[in-house]
Amino acid sequence: MFDEMMEAIEARPDNFGPMRDASTHAKIKGPCGDTVEVWLRIDGGKIRKASFMSDGCAHSAMCCGTAVRMTEGMPPEEAEEISQEEILNAVGPVPEDHRHCALLAANTIKKALAGYHEKPAKQSLKQKLKQILNPTPPEKNHV
Repeated sequence: MFDEMMEAIEARPDNFGPMRDASTHAKIKGPCGDTVEVWLRIDGGKIRKASFMSDGCAHSAMCCGTAVRMTEGMPPEEAEEISQEEILNAVGPVPEDHRHCALLAANTIKKALAGYHEKPAKQSLKQKLKQILNPTPPEKNHV
């Protein structure tokens, strides 16, 4: 039993697991019952690092791992276009009844990127300090 657990841990891809300093994150539960989470760190207009978690089968993990690895180095706009077929081509043969795993991975990436585009721009430390040290006085209500 212990040996099997160690083999499973060692078999995990290096991009498996949550990312602390991610720019965006998404989680989708597929119709098959598998849940996929994707974390993306975006800097300088490119996806610098990507990771995932899946509670699904080995095909789900393989499709997700491949998909997030494909996004690294891409501009977000390009990564949004990754399709189920592109993921399947990169993964290799996947049984017909598991091809939906690639679609779940692609959709989770798209959802993460949609969330990234919706976030307000981050303020720099200088802007934050200026706001704290020089607060705008509240407007007076002249009634």
